[in-house]
Amino acid sequence: MTEVNFYVANSDTLGGRLLLACRLTQKAYDKGLHIHIHTDSLATSQRLDELLWTWHPSSFLPHTLADTARQERITIAHDYEPVDNCDYLINLSNEKPDFFSRFVKMGEIIDQSPDILTDGRKRYAYYRERGYTLSYHQL
Repeated sequence: MTEVNFYVANSDTLGGRLLLACRLTQKAYDKGLHIHIHTDSLATSQRLDELLWTWHPSSFLPHTLADTARQERITIAHDYEPVDNCDYLINLSNEKPDFFSRFVKMGEIIDQSPDILTDGRKRYAYYRERGYTLSYHQL
């Protein structure tokens, strides 16, 4: 059963959530995991794609948008459902990914904006009611 971790940032911007996604991606990549980052739109996927190349001067995270042919350990998409290499899912969408249960672990990234918090609480309740192992991290 998928282990779900909620990470609640102090910011209320998409930029803050994307930086948190970069940090989580780096940690998972350093552990040798395959990572899929689920976003809410192509624009968010492209913004994260750019940020992963530049967010930290001493790191290099080889990744790809899921619609490209290359196979990397890190994929980013808003409309792609991974079937293989389902180690770690990072959810930047404001909805529960239908395919989350394929993954060993999932990180839900929440910020302080009212809509993000409200929908995050709903997803937390959904996972709790179904018996998923949950952790909550206020950052």
